[in-house]
Amino acid sequence: MDIIFTQPFVVVERRMERTGQRTIEEEHAIELYEDRIRAGQEDFALKDVFDVSYRFTSALYGFLYLHTNRGVVSYIIKKDPSLFVEEYKKLVH
Repeated sequence: MDIIFTQPFVVVERRMERTGQRTIEEEHAIELYEDRIRAGQEDFALKDVFDVSYRFTSALYGFLYLHTNRGVVSYIIKKDPSLFVEEYKKLVH
């Protein structure tokens, strides 16, 4: 099945080194398909995702929330996910 839309997210890791704290960001993708959402290594069937929302907490970072039957799963985002949310809503409505 083809990917309908991709939304990047980041995993932030902070490491203590001799010279101080170092922050490492690793970029991944949330992929929207007709029947599922794949985020990193996790798959969510579209029927198990009740809603998708987001909120920016600063000018640089925000959170994308998947409201699922397993609870709310959050992802750190740097780019506006409004098109991703719009495409998701087209599929479920």
